Amino acid sequence: MTLTCVACYAPYDAEFNPNFEASGRVVDPEGEPIEGIHASTDLQGCYTNELGEFRIIGRLNHISFTDDDGELNGGEFQLREIELPTDQSWAEEEIKVIELGDIELNRVGEQVNE
Repeated sequence: MTLTCVACYAPYDAEFNPNFEASGRVVDPEGEPIEGIHASTDLQGCYTNELGEFRIIGRLNHISFTDDDGELNGGEFQLREIELPTDQSWAEEEIKVIELGDIELNRVGEQVNE
């Protein structure tokens, strides 16, 4: 298995036993990509690239998106946490590949869009 991360800081290792590989793009309310957003799971963290893209692995069905750089890259954005849908197949050994599409983050002080 080959795992390509945008800017990951935890290498893939069989001992982690990930259940999913998720990818997507983080955008602002205008649909513009946001660089430098920190995506994290129970196994790994990575930062979005200049196109807002990320790819990450995890064991639990939760991904957090945080703005670690404050006002840089388009302003300060609110924390966003998402739960991935799960079913019985998550107990199988095969890693689920999930394309999340665009994940919209709101700027601090703006109403949250779900």
